[in-house]
Amino acid sequence: MSERIELSLPLPEAPAVLTDADGRIVGLTEQAAELFDQHASALVGRTFAELAVRQGPALSLRGPGAATVRYLSWPHEDDPTFRVTALIDVSGEVFSTSHPLPVELAGLARVEASSLQDVQRVARIGTWEWDPTTDLVTLSAVSHELLGVPAGRVLALEDYLEAVLPEDREVVRTSLAPLVEQHDPVPVEYQFRIVRLDGGLRTIAAQASARSRDQGVTVVGTIQDIGDPTVLRTRPGYDEVTGLPDEEAAVEVLGRLLSSPDHGRVAVLTCAPDQLERVDHSLGFRAGNELRATLARRLWEGMPEGCTVARGPNGMSFTVLCPDVAGVGGLEALTATVTGLLRTTTVVAGHLVHLSASTGIAQVQNGASSSEDLMRHAAVAVSEARRRGQGKVVLADRDLITEANEQLSMEEQLREGLRHDELVLHYQPIVTADGELRRAEALVRWQHPHLGLLGPGYFLPTARRAGMLPDLDRWVLRTAMREAARWPLLHGRALPVSINLAGLVPGDDSFVEVVEEAVAESGIEWDRVVLELVETDLVDLRPHHRAAMEVLVERGARFAIDDFGTGYSSLARLRDLPAQIIKLDRRFVSNIAVDAADCAVAQAVTTMAHAMGRACTAEGVETQEQLGVLDALGVDHHQGFLFSPAVPEPEFREVLAAEGGYRPVQA
Repeated sequence: MSERIELSLPLPEAPAVLTDADGRIVGLTEQAAELFDQHASALVGRTFAELAVRQGPALSLRGPGAATVRYLSWPHEDDPTFRVTALIDVSGEVFSTSHPLPVELAGLARVEASSLQDVQRVARIGTWEWDPTTDLVTLSAVSHELLGVPAGRVLALEDYLEAVLPEDREVVRTSLAPLVEQHDPVPVEYQFRIVRLDGGLRTIAAQASARSRDQGVTVVGTIQDIGDPTVLRTRPGYDEVTGLPDEEAAVEVLGRLLSSPDHGRVAVLTCAPDQLERVDHSLGFRAGNELRATLARRLWEGMPEGCTVARGPNGMSFTVLCPDVAGVGGLEALTATVTGLLRTTTVVAGHLVHLSASTGIAQVQNGASSSEDLMRHAAVAVSEARRRGQGKVVLADRDLITEANEQLSMEEQLREGLRHDELVLHYQPIVTADGELRRAEALVRWQHPHLGLLGPGYFLPTARRAGMLPDLDRWVLRTAMREAARWPLLHGRALPVSINLAGLVPGDDSFVEVVEEAVAESGIEWDRVVLELVETDLVDLRPHHRAAMEVLVERGARFAIDDFGTGYSSLARLRDLPAQIIKLDRRFVSNIAVDAADCAVAQAVTTMAHAMGRACTAEGVETQEQLGVLDALGVDHHQGFLFSPAVPEPEFREVLAAEGGYRPVQA
């Protein structure tokens, strides 16, 4: 050892480094100094961020003669606040004849008497290599021990899979398939469970990557025992799913960082995996939590020393707290590290998922004065990043923060407006080409105390960002049904009412209950209720969501697919939906009299709707020319300014009372 402290390094003959809680080097071996191409005394007190650039799972060491290395890091067994990091040269160089190192990581599994074996034994990380051509797998000593396979045996892949729980074997096969079949260079991560000889159930985390060769590929990887899957981490201040500090703990840590003299160097990164919500919805929350745990482990293991990784709000993101941006190589380097760790391919519930993340960054110099401000600014930035598309990175600058503050003020005003009955409904008639009234659509407006009457385009985006759409939908449901129940009969017939739903959808557990309660409170007849859902809300509709719609249809309600033609519904999915009305989006109506393509789309939608036994309604009808074309195509109903704009409920009720010149027909 070139430098010694009270704690000793467990790998005295290997390139190993000991760092303290601040990420500064407090001890290292001569072999480690040799890799850095510097004297050991010059390295003590410095951080890895000063000495190397992270490139995924590798470190590119700075210096004219320095190497590219793979690294393994784990807490010191005597004091977990210190970390041991072992460095393995993969550049092809050999720095000391007295300490030979493997020249290829792909060959590590064959090296039985090297420093790497010591590293694996201490860190409990094993390596393996699989030749798909011969189907033979070679394991390191630690891998043999972890899997419970006798040492010295070289068997086929399926032989080794005997150690894996039967229900997890397909996960392993699915993970390895693209590496072999497509020569995919992107490493994959996956987990599987094994039963040890003592009967204990253990979870193994694995990583695999493909290495090209003259004929085909060789697959190499690592495995690590990450514990008993039946044991939950329930420490106060820590998230049970990921084992990371929770949101409240992160705020406390950030508060301490901001109280330090160097608080101007602090940065917060909020990272939202782009595919996480889709995994939750399509594969279930158990699969989503499996993905959360995998990504948490990648972040925790790959972060620069001194950085804290925590669970983000609602479990849909991760928060990275950096005490010293300059100390980790700058904001750009830190961002590249974080996004690189979250850009990966992994197997979730037997499915191969390609991952990326949207990232929002906040710094003290951009107007944040408290931990809450900094966290909020990072959240604003990640929302903007997600709006721009998957994998985007946004820094919270002053313009973005000002806009966010204005939005926050609008959110507060909208909540007040909802509580104090400032919202009102206007109604727009839906008619036949002859002007016969069929139903009316309820459209929400906001009677703002200072700004006057505001249309939905002004405040619905605010409601969506604030998560207020479900509450808004409940208000519209109750109000529209209550008002419609009091409408006078039109020539002896009660008029149906159409109600748009944006935040309350069939996938919600309370969907049926909320609609049933609104009908019961208002006293309206079920056959007068038409619920409009936009096509994009129906793309990923699962069987039990469709069943919720069918329950309401059995009661007598109808469903309309709004804005049809703007989503990605397949014909098979559309055929199976319990919807009775298809609404042609206004963008296909506006130029229908002069654009052959729009006319063809309208004709196709109308023909398809009728073939499936559904009615077709055109939105945004404003001219006689549009009406003439739509009527010739066989569109059943029309809605637009040509007939009437949306009008306040008292005015619409007067039209009904006067029978409005419309001849009543069966709704």
